[in-house]
Amino acid sequence: MASDELKSKADKLFENGKKKYEEGKGEESLDLFNQALDVYRQNEDMDGEITSLGYIAAIYRSLNKPDKSLETYKSLLKIFENLHDVTAQGKVLNNIGLISARSGKYDEALDSFHKALYLFRDIDNKLGVADQLGNISSVYRDIKQYDNALVICQDAMKIYKEINHKPGIGDQYSNIAYLLVMKGDLTTALDFYKSAIPFYDEAGEKEKISLTKKNIENLEKSGVV
Repeated sequence: MASDELKSKADKLFENGKKKYEEGKGEESLDLFNQALDVYRQNEDMDGEITSLGYIAAIYRSLNKPDKSLETYKSLLKIFENLHDVTAQGKVLNNIGLISARSGKYDEALDSFHKALYLFRDIDNKLGVADQLGNISSVYRDIKQYDNALVICQDAMKIYKEINHKPGIGDQYSNIAYLLVMKGDLTTALDFYKSAIPFYDEAGEKEKISLTKKNIENLEKSGVV
């Protein structure tokens, strides 16, 4: 039976955990969120359990504990599968894929990104589909399968353009440019980097504009026109 007293106790632990998290005290916040999680579970409070697990996974990630973060995200995934929450499943699979890729577990990353891709396609979430295609392309880039990466990157670009998602369009222009550099086509790469700038500008992506301009400058210094 759910109890108001238990809920109050869990909520207090949760809020204290958030406060420590915002102060940058990861280990302390982790302890509080885990305590809150235990009480939420005891009280059969699914919403509290889900939110606590989300924070715990993110904190483990920030503390550079990828295995713990993955374990927590997988617990979240099971909950969302039982709830038949497709969007939430896709988002969690996205995070699992990102952590796996950063840890060099490329097969696991591709598996997670593909699962997320299929889920987002099933519910016609075009932004989700484009994001996963971009992620898949990035994995192929990291394992130096540049031709595969380029094809998938272009597929992502088509969808971002279809939904007029400026940051996504800018990213894909930059990603394609990088892949072209790796393939030795520097002149075309320069054009793609230049094409990214106006989209980043419209999206207010100042850091990406600066980075892209540096890439353009480096190519021009190397004699590419």
